Amino acid sequence: MGSRGPARKPDVLKIHEGNRGHRSINLPAGVNPTVEEPDIPKHLGREARKEWRRIVPTLLELGLLTRIDRAALALYCQAFGRMVELDIAMARRIDKLVDEGRDYYEAVDSVHISYAASGYSQMSARASTIRSYREEVLRYLAQFGLSPSARARVTPSNNQLSLPGMDKPATAWQKFAS
Repeated sequence: MGSRGPARKPDVLKIHEGNRGHRSINLPAGVNPTVEEPDIPKHLGREARKEWRRIVPTLLELGLLTRIDRAALALYCQAFGRMVELDIAMARRIDKLVDEGRDYYEAVDSVHISYAASGYSQMSARASTIRSYREEVLRYLAQFGLSPSARARVTPSNNQLSLPGMDKPATAWQKFAS
């Protein structure tokens, strides 16, 4: 089950917008490990490594990644990598069937749908596996605030030197105050 009600706005964003609700803000609450890049695990596949290299700089910039997040990030990257690899394999299978003379849409159907001996159609094992990886990737994305609805539910570590995006608004407020 997901969280009820609208997503909570992060305290950092409340400060940035001026805390219009005048509710108390508790920035140092919780565990705040130092923001730093974890080592990339050696067991990650090719596509998982690509995703690790793509996403780590962004997570570091946002203050959402620490060394203790290594396992969770590895799980996300591995699920993402497997999903991509299976998508590519399925696309290649479709291309091969088309090269053999089948209609494109028939090839897509034969790769995504399998038929039992009784004639009933069902999702192929490949398509089902890709679907489960997609669901798994979505769950991991939420852990790091990497989906639009999950962004407000994550809190950056406040052990970083400065919060991303906070320097410019602070300067702008100082201009109005003087």
